[in-house]
Amino acid sequence: MDPLDAINAAIARDWKQAVKINTFLTKQNPKDTDALNRLGRALMELGHKAMAQQTFAKVLRLDKFNTIAAKNLTLLKSSRATRTQPAESFAPPPLFLEEPGITKTVSLIRLGDPKTLTGLHPGTPVNIVCRGHSVTVISPTGLYLGRLPDDLSSRLRPFIHSGNQYSAWIKSVDAKSLKVFIKEMVRSSKFKNTPSFPITEKLTYSAFTPPELVHEEKPDVASTEEDTDSFTESPEVSDDRQEIL
Repeated sequence: MDPLDAINAAIARDWKQAVKINTFLTKQNPKDTDALNRLGRALMELGHKAMAQQTFAKVLRLDKFNTIAAKNLTLLKSSRATRTQPAESFAPPPLFLEEPGITKTVSLIRLGDPKTLTGLHPGTPVNIVCRGHSVTVISPTGLYLGRLPDDLSSRLRPFIHSGNQYSAWIKSVDAKSLKVFIKEMVRSSKFKNTPSFPITEKLTYSAFTPPELVHEEKPDVASTEEDTDSFTESPEVSDDRQEIL
């Protein structure tokens, strides 16, 4: 068992397995704050609030500036943390693998209530809906989270109205920013040859100057010295040089 197994269990929302793996990791290293935070999160998702509070409190004893533990401890104490739906009720996120034209990571604008945002976690599925001239993102319970940027909303609205279907998950979140990972799941026949997201990847080139050109641009020191030697110096100059040498 290693941290990657723990992360994959959390992404798949297999909280029982996440508890098992992170418990093992914390026994191996009781000061592993990352594993402790993951353990606290899994316990919280399973509804074991008291154990989760103890776990996050331990993290803060080890690292009093740990923002993840502090945020979750505040959430638990405010009684806004509730047990989530069973893992099988959600489609697992695709490990955030980028596919040109098919997936896109988007920073939302006009975010919802910060209190709502602090209750969210990476890997949580969200819904994308058209509302007027915008495309909004809502939580599984219907709470408003934010909007897609205007240019992307304008692009996606015709796709959605024509039958394209999308899945989305939270990729990162805090009180001031929210990024979602969107994936095209079904493409309508009208847009069968049109990707949902513009493929903007461009090749970049580094300027390269051949070595021989670099040498040619340098002063010809050898020739300069030869030219200098070819001058007939006055005896006074020669004497001065001898004194210096």
